[in-house]
Amino acid sequence: MNILFKILTFFFIYFHAVADEFVYGLGDVPIFKDMISIEDSHILFDKVNGRYLYSEIKGKYKVQEIQEYYEKVLPNLGWKSLRINSFIRGNEILEIQYLIDNGETKVVFTISPKNN
Repeated sequence: MNILFKILTFFFIYFHAVADEFVYGLGDVPIFKDMISIEDSHILFDKVNGRYLYSEIKGKYKVQEIQEYYEKVLPNLGWKSLRINSFIRGNEILEIQYLIDNGETKVVFTISPKNN
């Protein structure tokens, strides 16, 4: 029983840590450094023409530092740059906004279907 408890504890800790490494709801978009997801910010609508997704993270980093990170990382995940803070992959567009709120940077991720 003690071994089973240790195994379950390990898996809980491991999967919780892995879940915190990605922006909630975006699957493969990593969170910058130790920024955290903002509880209850995640919104998802699945429609016939695609999904609409909204999620936020926050932390005490400079906008430029975060922006440069996503400009480098997202192309490695299949996202192609459309313009500054806007990327496309398949039939989806990812837009990123950077806001300063009480000394912290809030990063807002929005995914929507590409208009044909």
